[in-house]
Amino acid sequence: MQNNPSVLVLDKNENSREVIRGYIQEAGFVSDVLLFDDYNKGYEKLKEIGGNCIVIMDISSEEDSSLEEAAEKIKLHTSRLVITSSDYSTNTIIKALRAGAKEFLPKPVLRDDLIRVLSVLSSINPDNESQQSKIITLYSNKGGIGKTTIAINLAAELAKVTKTKVALIDLNLQLGDISTFLNLNPAFDVNYVIKNMLDKDEDIFIKAFEKYKDTSLYVLSDPSYIEQSESITPQQITELFRALKKVFPYIVVDMSANIDANSLKILDCSDWIIFTTIVNIPAIRNAQRCLNLFRSRRYPKDKVKIIINRYMDNDEIKVEDIENTLGEKIYWKVPNNYFTIMEAVNKGVIIEEINPASNIAENFKEFASKVSDDIIEQEVIQYRF
Repeated sequence: MQNNPSVLVLDKNENSREVIRGYIQEAGFVSDVLLFDDYNKGYEKLKEIGGNCIVIMDISSEEDSSLEEAAEKIKLHTSRLVITSSDYSTNTIIKALRAGAKEFLPKPVLRDDLIRVLSVLSSINPDNESQQSKIITLYSNKGGIGKTTIAINLAAELAKVTKTKVALIDLNLQLGDISTFLNLNPAFDVNYVIKNMLDKDEDIFIKAFEKYKDTSLYVLSDPSYIEQSESITPQQITELFRALKKVFPYIVVDMSANIDANSLKILDCSDWIIFTTIVNIPAIRNAQRCLNLFRSRRYPKDKVKIIINRYMDNDEIKVEDIENTLGEKIYWKVPNNYFTIMEAVNKGVIIEEINPASNIAENFKEFASKVSDDIIEQEVIQYRF
């Protein structure tokens, strides 16, 4: 068939290359199989082939830096990357998936596993591919907790850590602050995108977002007028997320503290809910009520992550007390650093630009790394044998 993809195999082991070629030819649903032991020559061939290509790259003898560099070159031309290795430890699989692999196969590669992977990747239209995106929503059912600051700085650090496009979406539809916090004056907002842009191609769709400086963070602000928010429906929220997932590997959402139909749709559609609270009795009681709501909606246990903002080691209420009260473990703690945060807000920048050596700037870097690694580790489970 004319639309069948080519398969380009990058492997320094001749026997391994030939075995993989044999399995692929048996499958019968690819147009061509190209073998290379010289990865640079393979990259040059990939440029000629273009997007309708699956790349199988072995990393058994590659250094971590070489893996990252090679994956970056490949992703310029195709997102359908399969990584193989004779080392299939959890750490290696995480590195492969973090580099952008769609699949990981341990060596020696088994015929059935390879055919399964090729079957899935061959069915993907390279011109209209949905990514393995994750929607990460910051939520608190109490105002003034600081979730907008967390959403902004988590998204910015995720863009740096993952080296991919990250969308930061303001779905606090009536009183959003993201564009103010980042000193942005966007030409478009979420209301305009929902009404006019969801069916556009990626290159047009992404122009509706305001890029934050010279980064891969793309911001979509809340509606310009409060009354515009009233016309947005839960179904449109679903359609917005579907469009976002075609473009952005990570989607970070800030939303209001209200519980209404749109809020429930946002929470239901999210892969992760980062529930934000602080250390005081009213906030913890509110957290209890909210967690009960999540349980009533039968959210998976690993969907909700509880974080404490403005944390201080000398707080009278200890983390263990909060965990015992809520019946859940605390996922992360963001330290109290009022002056650094306020300086960032007043200057319209992320915290890292104010003082990269501060405890809170370091905390957000570590937080983003943990979020990225934990998301990848969830996917690694399918590769364990």
